[in-house]
Amino acid sequence: MLCLRIRRGLQQHEGDAAWLALKARDAVSFFEGDLIPHFEAEEAVLFPAMREFSGTSELIRELLDEHRELGGLVEQLRRAEGVRLAGSLNGFADLLEAHIRREERSLFPIYEQQASPELARRVGQAITERIGSAAQPRRPKLLK
Repeated sequence: MLCLRIRRGLQQHEGDAAWLALKARDAVSFFEGDLIPHFEAEEAVLFPAMREFSGTSELIRELLDEHRELGGLVEQLRRAEGVRLAGSLNGFADLLEAHIRREERSLFPIYEQQASPELARRVGQAITERIGSAAQPRRPKLLK
């Protein structure tokens, strides 16, 4: 939802420095509060569990690279000002959406096909212990 809000808002507010600053703060807050814990859970639990799965080594490397790239875009959002925020916001939204789609379309199908029921239970439990339920975002107001 945050990506959609950024994209739609950019169409209307691309030259509005105050709106851009607000959305940049929202993106940084979402990254810090929701994405960092999510990425840490993937990197500590899910990716190691999948390292031996067929067809995952390159995909996991690419996803890890995207985690770092999103962090770099957040640093740009912290430093940029005025209308220069528009490009960083757009880049953040584009990469985050592409990252989510890559997980949904490539990573998760491999996991569902190759994970044993016991491994899936252990991974699910470990991720829930780290970040709770994905159905409960930490900052739901940012998604509105």
